[in-house]
Amino acid sequence: GGSIKSIGTDAFKCCYRLVEVYNKSSLTITAGNSDNGYVAYYAKNVYTTEDGSKLSTDENGYVTYTNETEKILVAYTGTETNLVLPSDITGINQHTFADCKNLTNITIPDNVTSLGDSAFYNCTGLTNVTIGNSVTNIGKEAFYNCSGLTSIIIPDSVGSIGGNAFQDCTGLTNITISNGITKINTSTFYRCSGLTDVIIPNNVTYISNFAFADCSSLTSIIIPDGVTGIDNYAFEDCSGLTSITIGEGT
Repeated sequence: GGSIKSIGTDAFKCCYRLVEVYNKSSLTITAGNSDNGYVAYYAKNVYTTEDGSKLSTDENGYVTYTNETEKILVAYTGTETNLVLPSDITGINQHTFADCKNLTNITIPDNVTSLGDSAFYNCTGLTNVTIGNSVTNIGKEAFYNCSGLTSIIIPDSVGSIGGNAFQDCTGLTNITISNGITKINTSTFYRCSGLTDVIIPNNVTYISNFAFADCSSLTSIIIPDGVTGIDNYAFEDCSGLTSITIGEGT
């Protein structure tokens, strides 16, 4: 019949929200594979029969992908700006709320274990975020350019924060970083020019390049004893710094 025979290079590249593929063609398409123009590279599910979809949308506009014990929020089609996410959500997919500039408040429930890359990218109207106590990972660029945020608490359950996670959050004045963090990744707080107070947890052993660069409102900082290395440009252009305490053995 008229079944598609080929998909060109990069045809679907950067289609970050493409969670499912219904493959009715003769092509071999595998979730997570970049073949066939990235059509299923970001997908969690490739199915070949009509009943194979694992996506559903509830009455409030939450689009979720459900597979056994996981229920991942992949999109929001509603119009509310103050959101308390459903308590049974276990994860927030990459780019789920990216560019949702009208979003003002969000509460992430305790069942959620991970925030995907760019989950709240460029949510410039976001002023308040409550992160549940089961989140273990915050993806790269998760809150990139959330310039309306003034403060945030990262719970101790969080063991890793991706690079650029809070870059350009210029409204942030203080932040509480999880005690579970052992490394401040590249550009995590880059250009957080309003940040006046930050406590680097005692478990941190490494501070990567540009981690706090251009945090021009920082006046003092304490580097914990456990830090063994500070990378290039980690505090570049922190022009407001008047004192720094460097731990023994750093």
